[in-house]
Amino acid sequence: MKKILSLAISLFWVTTSSFSQDTDEQRNQLNEARQNRYPIRPVQIGFVPPLSTNGMDNGIVSNRLSLNLLGGFSAALDGAEFSGLFSLEKDYVRGAQFSGILNGVGNEVDGAQYGGITNVAGGPLYGAQFAGIANIVGKNVKGAQFGGIANVAGENVRGAQVGGIANVAESVDGVQIAGIANVAKRVKGTQIGLINIAETVDGAQIGLLSLSKNGYHRFEVWAGDALHANIGYKMGGNRKFYNIFTVGAAWPTGDNVRWGSIRWGYGYGIGTNQPMGKRNQISIEAISYQIQEEGNYWDELNMLNQARVSFIFPLRNRLALTVTPTFNVQVTKFETGEGVGTEWVKWSVYDRTFARRWDDEQVRVRMWPGLNVGIQF
Repeated sequence: MKKILSLAISLFWVTTSSFSQDTDEQRNQLNEARQNRYPIRPVQIGFVPPLSTNGMDNGIVSNRLSLNLLGGFSAALDGAEFSGLFSLEKDYVRGAQFSGILNGVGNEVDGAQYGGITNVAGGPLYGAQFAGIANIVGKNVKGAQFGGIANVAGENVRGAQVGGIANVAESVDGVQIAGIANVAKRVKGTQIGLINIAETVDGAQIGLLSLSKNGYHRFEVWAGDALHANIGYKMGGNRKFYNIFTVGAAWPTGDNVRWGSIRWGYGYGIGTNQPMGKRNQISIEAISYQIQEEGNYWDELNMLNQARVSFIFPLRNRLALTVTPTFNVQVTKFETGEGVGTEWVKWSVYDRTFARRWDDEQVRVRMWPGLNVGIQF
């Protein structure tokens, strides 16, 4: 039995060593307050409360090692607990809980919870939670939460939240990584997800859509070669990393110009902005447009891809002049009466049409340098 207990505690320390080295004053106070709070039983074996070796004493004792066929309940845990379905501690856990469905603790967890479905801690977490669906902490997290679907922290996270769908916290000093959404009021670190939401970010939001009340927000209108008129919105937690949403259009020249012959496109991109001297700035960006022109279908490959280096010269307040050299790559399968693709500009440094081996469909690739000039505000 001692070997089992030693193995369980060793597993706990190996798994959580990178998260449980915080020796701040609050944690020390909690450790001191737990001393001699409950009588400690070396071993508890049970079926389901109160059918166990602790009997009716479950709610007034702590266990070093608790083994439960279905579920366990006690005042606290000072070691390791293994349960087929659930493990519940009225007060605290200092050690590790392993349950097929649920681990629940009324106050702090100083260690780790491994739940097949859910882990819940009413107080702070010093360590880690691993759950198939969700992890919930009522107060601070100093360590990490790994949830198959979601992680929720009632207050601050100092460490990491990794969720299959969503992470939610009051503030994060570390990283949030989610398959869909990260939500926090304040972030000092990084959010990585499809959607990132924060009020203030000191770090980076990396995703398809990043929303920050006090973040980086800019509108820009510019003239270009492939698309003559463009308007874009740049948004992100700060200027270190932002998303770009844009639309642009070009109109043909000559006789018999019809409305349907206008070429236009919508695009998405990413960028970063850095100071260049005392007032000027430089942005490095990449944007991809899907181009719609007369005769081609919405789902037909007809793309304009741009690498951009934008030089920004402030004029007054938020108003600035932008001069942006670009490198353009047109990739199209749009078939016209004259071949594949239309020539959006008259010059190029590369122009080649490829026949795909598996379906003989032709793809044309054209490349050229360009220049955009605009106003940012």
